[in-house]
Amino acid sequence: MTLLEQLPLWNHASIRVLDVRRSFVQQGESIQNFRLPASAFLIATYGGAQVRIDGNEHVIDRVYVCHAGKGASLDIFQVVERLDYYLIFYKAMMALPCRKELLTMYQNNNPFQVQYGFAPFNPLNIQSRIEHMNRQWQLDAQLEKFHVRALFHQFVYELFQQFNGCTGASTNQPDYVSQTIRYMKEHYGDAISLDDLASVLHCTPRQLQRLFKEKLGISPLEYLIQVRMGHAQSMLVNTNATLKVIAESVGYADHYYFSRAFKKFVGVSPIHYRYNCRLNPSYLSQNSIGSNDILSYSVEDDNHYRKYGEGVRNMNRSTKPMLAISLMLSLILLLGACTTGGGTGNNGRDANQTTQSSTVSPSAQPVEATQQSYPVVIKHMKGEYTLEQRPEKIAVLDTQFVDQLVALNEQPAGSVTAAGDTSDFPNYLMDKLTDVKVLGTKDEPNLEAILGMAPDFIICTEFQEEIYESLTKIAPTIMLNRNEDWKDTLVTFGKIVGKEQEAASVLEAYQEKVDKLKADLVLKLNGQSVALIRPRDDGIRVHTPSHRTAAILYNDLGLTAPEQVKVEKDTAYHISLEAMSDVGADHYFLLKDDMFKSLAEEFQSTEVWKSIDAVKNNRVYEVDTTLWIAYYGPIAINMVVDQITEAFIGTP
Repeated sequence: MTLLEQLPLWNHASIRVLDVRRSFVQQGESIQNFRLPASAFLIATYGGAQVRIDGNEHVIDRVYVCHAGKGASLDIFQVVERLDYYLIFYKAMMALPCRKELLTMYQNNNPFQVQYGFAPFNPLNIQSRIEHMNRQWQLDAQLEKFHVRALFHQFVYELFQQFNGCTGASTNQPDYVSQTIRYMKEHYGDAISLDDLASVLHCTPRQLQRLFKEKLGISPLEYLIQVRMGHAQSMLVNTNATLKVIAESVGYADHYYFSRAFKKFVGVSPIHYRYNCRLNPSYLSQNSIGSNDILSYSVEDDNHYRKYGEGVRNMNRSTKPMLAISLMLSLILLLGACTTGGGTGNNGRDANQTTQSSTVSPSAQPVEATQQSYPVVIKHMKGEYTLEQRPEKIAVLDTQFVDQLVALNEQPAGSVTAAGDTSDFPNYLMDKLTDVKVLGTKDEPNLEAILGMAPDFIICTEFQEEIYESLTKIAPTIMLNRNEDWKDTLVTFGKIVGKEQEAASVLEAYQEKVDKLKADLVLKLNGQSVALIRPRDDGIRVHTPSHRTAAILYNDLGLTAPEQVKVEKDTAYHISLEAMSDVGADHYFLLKDDMFKSLAEEFQSTEVWKSIDAVKNNRVYEVDTTLWIAYYGPIAINMVVDQITEAFIGTP
């Protein structure tokens, strides 16, 4: 449909001029992704540049006129000569009553949304009218605004005349798909309906549905879910925000509904996704929203849409974090290659290499004590390391090591955080920590943050195997077995900070404590069995005596494990909720945390759960997963023992 064929709609519509602006873009500058807030005419009066409207490009040389509807994306670039231009924003509505054929024409070919651009053959007439309109608008008086409305109709009349006389001039229908996608990206956290989208873009819901189906094979709301879930995945991996906060930020008022929608879309629950991504970074790429074979669409290229896995990456997964880490690794390795002397650390290949860094500050301990404790040889998973003096700025890459240090009246200068906790560091240690730098998570340490804190000693675990060499370029680094008995780890930390006697005292006090409780439990329980269980997405995890925390129950305190639990060889095994009765324990410690709280509550609301003898006898004791599992250090272990005492004996 030509512009002249659309004149009946212009004649019938109620039109209001919203704004008249005059502006310019200097040579070498640009305007990117400006979304038009209303239908608009852009009139260039001087200069040279390129203009792109929803992917349709126009070359401007002196006077040029463009039109586009609300929601269109405007770019001005490659400005070879200062570009002077005007923008006229207007709003047009079909006045009622209206003949049916006009409404049909309006719905199928909305002239106020159509896109076109051309160089007028009589530019002076166009220029004089727009300058007159701008002068009247700047007077800012009601009568003059009314005058602008009349001038606007004269301007449109002149424009249509010249457009009709231009050879090769044509119109383009707006790209509603790219406009809708852009709007979704900007407003995914708002409550959005199909009617809302159609209203914003001045088209019908049916028309929008049809266009999305034709180009992407999915509906607008299905694409909105894709956008929201992409942002939710990013927040789950990169923040410690709660599910409620994440749900609300991506447009879901009910976080329980969000959890169900996420699991339906991604395949796993949000908590399971967060946990597994932090446990295994490769899980992120294996279970991104792209794996659901959803279609992607690039608003920069109208033909740039295809199935994931065929070249188009997930629109919500940025490569910037990975690029930054890669650059940081390169920088660290470069620094390591340029460094000489003994301060580069020991990776286990040279047991005689020692710390010679002049950056180590004087020890806070008496000089005599330090001289008696050092040098000391630290055995670790990569060999041995000889400490010549007490390290002052220690970076630990597992939260259980924070506990170990605090138990010795020390603290790290920096630490990673735990995946299952909402706080940076253990709440029970917060009053004992001052100015401890956050170094990422156990599964994804932040190398940039580690480098920035300038540690003189780093303690990692096998979880950081892939970045171990990079860590050694920052500071001397040792690798400890994360599942080593906490008692042995404490002895190692005693050597590191020169407090071997303090470590021995902590261990002695613990042994006295558990020996007394062990005797009391023999009399109290009389052989009744105890099991340690943890709800997970795939059922319930039952921990065996081989597990480091369950060992406190069965080894340190001598509690009885159910027969089925005894025969299992691994540290844990999985069962369904329906198989809980087969465990047959008289007592259960139920591990719960923020990550699986809703799942545990879901299990507890079932009739199967309520039918278990231990549940009916009130012999299920809820405990915090993070405290019992992640914070495997002397203070946490003592708190675990206290909770066991409270469950079976009473307040310790």
